[in-house]
Amino acid sequence: MKDPYIYKDSDVLINKANIKDKHILDEFENRMTNLALISLIKTPLKISTSKDVLKIHKKLFENVYDWAGVPRKIDIYKEEPIINGKSVFYTTHQSIINELIHIDRQYFKTEWILLKKEDFIHLFTRMIADVWKVHPFREGNTRTVAAFAYLFLKQYGYDFNAVLISHHAKYFRNALVMASLGQYAEYQYLQNILIDAVSNKVDIDNKEKYTQIKDYHVDQYKYAYHKAK
Repeated sequence: MKDPYIYKDSDVLINKANIKDKHILDEFENRMTNLALISLIKTPLKISTSKDVLKIHKKLFENVYDWAGVPRKIDIYKEEPIINGKSVFYTTHQSIINELIHIDRQYFKTEWILLKKEDFIHLFTRMIADVWKVHPFREGNTRTVAAFAYLFLKQYGYDFNAVLISHHAKYFRNALVMASLGQYAEYQYLQNILIDAVSNKVDIDNKEKYTQIKDYHVDQYKYAYHKAK
């Protein structure tokens, strides 16, 4: 189908700066979202529902895209090398809000404050994977979920090492893929890096620990836009 999010005869996302070179747009987007993230950390948003990802995405991308914070209006897919070029089955665009409501019912009635750390991270891993699998936005889902994770954990007294996630962003994203495969989901990779992210004893620059998931070397991963179905 025709993708309403990209410039005609292009694969570049329509943006507020009217940048039509993908590499320049990536640099602009990273600069704007990093500045927005600093603001978000200084003035945290309270997380009370999974739908707060809409507010976070709005905050991160409002200077880049007109559709910041708005659920996508098309279905998308992305070929993932770690699962042999197949795509995660993201939520259809018509069902995004209903799926977020379902996640609220499943997780937000939990007395998170009463959970032991290991139980907290165990359940939190699954909630984060479920939110990411919805993929509410045309782009920017992983950065939004990472910010959601940071704010949620800080809200419950956990120091979240955002630098660790940033340094190992390729591992983090591929761990989210592995945790989003339905009955075949493997949560251990995502859970391990989240455990490390709330630990004060982790060597951020330890590349060996986050080099590989199963037989896939994450350094091979190259970021690419999603495609319209």
